[in-house]
Amino acid sequence: MNAEYMAPTITLFRQNGTMDFESQEKLFDNLIEKGMDGILVEGSCSEFFAMPMDQHRKMAEFSIEKVNHRVKLIIGTSNMVADEIIDFSNFCLDAVMILPPYYFHFGAGELLHYYDHLANQIHGNIYIYNFPDNTGYTIPPETVLQLTKLHSNIVGIKDTIPGMDHTRELIKVVKSQVPSFEIYSGYDDNFAHNVLAGGNGCIAALSNVVPEICAAWVR
Repeated sequence: MNAEYMAPTITLFRQNGTMDFESQEKLFDNLIEKGMDGILVEGSCSEFFAMPMDQHRKMAEFSIEKVNHRVKLIIGTSNMVADEIIDFSNFCLDAVMILPPYYFHFGAGELLHYYDHLANQIHGNIYIYNFPDNTGYTIPPETVLQLTKLHSNIVGIKDTIPGMDHTRELIKVVKSQVPSFEIYSGYDDNFAHNVLAGGNGCIAALSNVVPEICAAWVR
C-alpha cells in the first residue's frame, strides 16, 4: 500500500499584489520539513485563475528551483486555450496538472480528443484534474483508461469530488489495468477512504496549515 499526502499550496502575495517569494519559500520548506510527500503549485487554492501568465511562469520557475527535487512537484497549467497549456507545460519541464475546459461541457469523446491533443505535444508527465463542482461535468473512468493506454505520460489524476463513488470507480477501472496510475482525492476527508480503496492518497489543502498532522496520518 502506497499512501501519499501532497500539499496544493496557496500563493502568497504582498499587500500591493506582487508575489511574496520570501514567504513562499518558507511555506515550501515547512511543508517539506514536516513530511509532505509532494507539492502542487498553481492549483485551485493557489488562485491560478486570477494570475496573469507572467506570474504563472515566475511561480513555476521559483518552485522548480526551491523545491529542487526534494519532494514530488506538480505544476498546474490549466488554461482555456490549449496552445497556452502546451507552451506553459513544456516551459515547466516538470509534471503538470490540467483541468478539462470549463464553461462549455465536454462529453467523453471530446475529452478524449482534448487530452490526446495535449499529451501528444507535452514532453513531460501529465495529471488530469477532475473537479466537476467547478467545471460543471466529470471525466468518465473509461475515458481516463483510454487515455492511459494512448499516452504513457498521462500518469495520474486528482479527483476532487466530495464523495468516493467516482474515485472508487476510477481505481477499479483504471488501476486494474494500469496499476502504476496514480489516483488522488482532492479533499482531506477522503484520504483514508482513498487509500483503503486502493488509491494513492490525496492532494488536499489542509496540509498548508497542519502538515505534521497530515504526514502522521500517512504513517
